[in-house]
Amino acid sequence: MRKTLGIYWLAFGVFVMATAEIVVSGILAMISEDLKVSVGMAGQLVTVYALVIAIGSPVLMAITARVERKWLLVLSFLAFIIGNGIGYFSPDFSILLIARIVQAASASVFTVAALTVGSGLAAPGRQGTAIGTILMGAGTALAVGVPLGTLIGGHWGWRFVFVFIIILALISVIGIAFTVPKSEHQESLSLKQQLGVLRNRRIVSGLLITLFWVTGYQMMFTYITPFLQGTANLDATRISAALFVSGIFAIAGSRIGGYGSDRWGIFPMLMVSLLVHAAALFVFPWAATTFIGALMILAIWIGFATMTTPVQQFYLISLSPESSGLALGMNNSVFQLGMAVGAAAGGWIVHQTSVMDLGYYGAMSIVFGVVSVLYSFALKKQPEITRG
Repeated sequence: MRKTLGIYWLAFGVFVMATAEIVVSGILAMISEDLKVSVGMAGQLVTVYALVIAIGSPVLMAITARVERKWLLVLSFLAFIIGNGIGYFSPDFSILLIARIVQAASASVFTVAALTVGSGLAAPGRQGTAIGTILMGAGTALAVGVPLGTLIGGHWGWRFVFVFIIILALISVIGIAFTVPKSEHQESLSLKQQLGVLRNRRIVSGLLITLFWVTGYQMMFTYITPFLQGTANLDATRISAALFVSGIFAIAGSRIGGYGSDRWGIFPMLMVSLLVHAAALFVFPWAATTFIGALMILAIWIGFATMTTPVQQFYLISLSPESSGLALGMNNSVFQLGMAVGAAAGGWIVHQTSVMDLGYYGAMSIVFGVVSVLYSFALKKQPEITRG
């Protein structure tokens, strides 16, 4: 029972961390006006966060390899709280950037450690479900944390969003401290030994799966507002409602992805989630011509897109159980890289052709992810032991 509670507290911690990462998008205009910077400059708060995670995650996980996992979870959250405190008191934009760096560095460590610890807390054959439960926190942040944080910013100012996050973080630290047990003996590998996982072609191809599917997803998601305005002529209120619904399906997708990898295996879950994801992106321009149509295609798209995440995490853990922290750290980095590439590629496509073409190009990227799955599993020499 205590271990199950620990998994849910880790999920709550991921919810807090994910809320801090993406809530900034909802308060960019407030930050821009208050700190006297352009909206484009304020947007670098998002870019810096992604870059710190992309570059720092594997390095920080290697540096902290000898730290007991429970203490690492607590210490990373304490650093996260300090980062939010800096954000609240930041007198100018440069200090706020420093706050985001501290937030991102601590979040990169916590997320990977939480997935590793959560997988270890799960009963045999239930690791995928545990990972899916923990990653539900990110979907909940999209559906609940961001709207609530944006509402707080609108009523009391953007600085109080950091206070809101600090309160949630303190609650999370207490919950984790009382429910997550200390880790059993963990092997400490040198950075050179850990980087040896990159000689494993299945791990490299597994990371390519993440790169291609996140790139395809982000191409569309970055420009979802102008896309829905163009296809269905939706106003801001209806777009917000549609995104809220998609956040609910993101939670469901994470849960189903984790359960499915235990119940039916990794390979079929990856194939189904990616193929439906690609099909949804391809038909987006025709399906999202009305508000109801937009709701339906968003639900399918986001649901199956987020279904891939826990399956991918579990796949990488199964490929490198002795250095799962580093493998997950690398995946976290590739995930952020895919977000950056997808956003940049989407901007180029919109400039060169039209926002209506994003679905086609996004679907093409997902198809490359499917090819990576087929290649990775073609390298498999032993039967997969992921069924529950």
